[in-house]
Amino acid sequence: YNPYNGMHMVNCCAQPHGRTRSQDHAAQGDMQYQRKQEVRMTGIIDYAHTETRSFADLPFNEIDALIISTLIYEDVASVCPTLMLDETRSGSFAARIRAFEPKHPLIWLKGIWHPELESVSLDEANRELHRSPETHADDKPHEAQMVSVVNPDLTHDLFQAAGENPRYANVRLGAVVEHINQGEQTQFAAATFQLPDGHKRRKPTYKGTLVISFRGTDDSLIGWKEDFNMAFQYPVPAQRSASAYLDMVARLWEGPIILVGHSKGGNLAVYESVNCEPELKQRILKVFSNDGPGVSRETLESEAYQEMLPKIVAILPESSVVGMLLEHEEKCKIVRSLKNGIGQHDAMSWEVLGTQFVYAGHLAEQSILLDQTMKAWLGQLTREEREQIVETMFGMLEEAQIETVDDFYHSRWKTVQEFMKAKSKLPEETQKVFTKAMKLLWSEGRKTLLKNTPLHAVLENPTQS
Repeated sequence: YNPYNGMHMVNCCAQPHGRTRSQDHAAQGDMQYQRKQEVRMTGIIDYAHTETRSFADLPFNEIDALIISTLIYEDVASVCPTLMLDETRSGSFAARIRAFEPKHPLIWLKGIWHPELESVSLDEANRELHRSPETHADDKPHEAQMVSVVNPDLTHDLFQAAGENPRYANVRLGAVVEHINQGEQTQFAAATFQLPDGHKRRKPTYKGTLVISFRGTDDSLIGWKEDFNMAFQYPVPAQRSASAYLDMVARLWEGPIILVGHSKGGNLAVYESVNCEPELKQRILKVFSNDGPGVSRETLESEAYQEMLPKIVAILPESSVVGMLLEHEEKCKIVRSLKNGIGQHDAMSWEVLGTQFVYAGHLAEQSILLDQTMKAWLGQLTREEREQIVETMFGMLEEAQIETVDDFYHSRWKTVQEFMKAKSKLPEETQKVFTKAMKLLWSEGRKTLLKNTPLHAVLENPTQS
């Protein structure tokens, strides 16, 4: 199903019109004919509808990682158990001692040392999102909330598809944290998904894999400002929050760990894997960064990053913009998208075939040009100048009363007018720095285009990975 045009794709292995099955059999040969037919899917929503095999039959893969990276964009805090980063009722040792159950002393004793993840299944969470507060019937439509720049209706569709799919229905969801602070200039959200792949038949989630999902940038300008702050500040507050979250989840619950995230969430996943304690690194199986910014040059050259590098999987769309920011050394998989340009950042548009993405051979030329321009531009600015530019730009947006990306999009001409008014009110020295930066950006863009060199940065062939 293609969510962008409302059409269903046909089976790519179906017999052509006018040919019989026996004719097709003879043409393809016995081995090829008997091979299981696969349906050409258009994206992760279709995959969530149709891939029903258990994680025992089909282990967790990169498409599952993108789905869980996207489910965190749903308003999960309203229907799932939350976690406080400093203290939690289920995580506090003292609280577990006080919860003594005389009727079940052995269960209580076991819970002291190995508390269960306080959670709900995706099936339960999905039904709760549809539950009517008046009748308690499952008849309430999803109320689309702009949690991110991704179309919230598509996020709801994905959550519902996963909740009704036996592959995901019993995945447990809990330990939700949402934090936004204008003073700290930070936006952070995360949740833990526990897979039913544990060793106990009666309770498959016991010591099951903990998939920790970090949310990317939401619709608030505070979140976007924090992203821009990475140009001069490292770590940013969200990265410190992610460190505290991973540390607490790992101490509270057992099991192997997979870190996933889309956009800024991908950056958080990589950052935490590199900067966590050595004992915790041993529990991390894989890190999936989906079009997430890279890391600082200092981090890239660190021994900790090089040690974690084999576990990091970076996935970028052909015309990646966000994923090209900062520094990368990990091999990247380049995927095709149904959209163009910056629109490819929308993970819902990434093409899927069977149990893997539809891969491209290399990045689009415009993506490489933009990356070269931005790196050359930033390289000529001091850390102090970068900070001043970011503060100036978002200060002007605040002066124009623009608080969300949605505000910016729906009042573009008014925004430009208010933006220019705000610029004229800046101190003379600040205006000089801002003007210098814009001239440098224009100059570097021209230089990059005039180089006119072959731009075929062919990356890893994903089919061999």
